[in-house]
Amino acid sequence: MTTEEHWALWRRDPRATPFQSPAWLEAWWTHLGGGERRDVAIRNEAGGLVAALPMFVWQDGNARRLCPVGAGHSDYCDALVDPAAEAETVERLWVAMTEVAADCDELLLPDLHPGSPLLAAPPPGWRAEDEPGEICPVVRLPGQGPLLAALSKSRRRKVVHDLHRAERLGGVVAALAAPEELEEALDALFALHADRWRREGEPGVLADPRVRAFLRAAAGALAAAGLLRFALVRHEGRILAALLGFTDGRRFHSYINGVDMSIPGQSFGTLAFARLIDAATDEHATEFHFLRGEEPYKYAWGAEPSRTVRRVVRRE
Repeated sequence: MTTEEHWALWRRDPRATPFQSPAWLEAWWTHLGGGERRDVAIRNEAGGLVAALPMFVWQDGNARRLCPVGAGHSDYCDALVDPAAEAETVERLWVAMTEVAADCDELLLPDLHPGSPLLAAPPPGWRAEDEPGEICPVVRLPGQGPLLAALSKSRRRKVVHDLHRAERLGGVVAALAAPEELEEALDALFALHADRWRREGEPGVLADPRVRAFLRAAAGALAAAGLLRFALVRHEGRILAALLGFTDGRRFHSYINGVDMSIPGQSFGTLAFARLIDAATDEHATEFHFLRGEEPYKYAWGAEPSRTVRRVVRRE
């Protein structure tokens, strides 16, 4: 499977998110991957790629598990399937996956979207055990007009109040990062995120230099593919909030953020989310995904819970 074929299939699959893109998966494998890579690729009679799932063998103690590339850092893990040939392709995909997993103890599929084709029945001789995964709150965006107008009165008042406080402070600008600002934006995100977790007495996920290297590589590749949306809030030029987000055209995804809390009475995080959500409505996206975690602020934006599925497949 070439990178070009992978991208072409990604663009054909309407369920595909940035987490299934080559930009994300190859960056993850380069900086966080390990074990034996075992990609599954299904082709039609003409040799065209119609399904794909990059995988690897994870030696977890005494257990050998076949897992999707990106597991653990991808809010959605899934296969890519060409919708023009989905019915027969999914069956072939499952046969190929179980063949690849023949010398493994189990096939682990974490964080499947509720509509995933991988929730179909596995081949005879294998059984699937499903359990609830992570809650990923989702906002259904209005067909037209800004989300602010569709919010509850109390939430709308909160956002407007935060905007007015920033105006009174002066010199506050919320905008999407330009391509030449990407490195500065990532540096600010890492610093702000580290400062937040330092106050909590914990290192935070970005303390791992491998994770930072992965996100730098993924962000650069996603930006080159037109899928990155990085909201920044500056005060007199200094970045006080950084929100790393992605788009696949149909959906926006907010992945991780960092906020300076040192200025009393300000909520720069609200401004960053407002800017990213405005970008989603401007680009006619239909959904805004806050991704894993049930922090109250997500529901204040009108999000509804959506739970992923954790599937483990073993021999009968």
